[in-house]
Amino acid sequence: MQAVRSLLRTTQVVKNAPQVRNMSVVSIPTRNKVSKGEMITLSVGMVFGWLFIPGWVLVNMKNYRSKE
Repeated sequence: MQAVRSLLRTTQVVKNAPQVRNMSVVSIPTRNKVSKGEMITLSVGMVFGWLFIPGWVLVNMKNYRSKE
């Protein structure tokens, strides 16, 4: 019985132990820079993706209300 209790306590200690992460922070320039044209294209695509569904809902608001 004592062995089971001590085993449970050691597992609790291991679970509560803080995690140690070894990371190195190296600040270097990017290997492949993104061109301005590609950046603009990606930005326009993201904005279009964010605004498409809300715009669709606003345009079709009459259709949604008439079904109720």
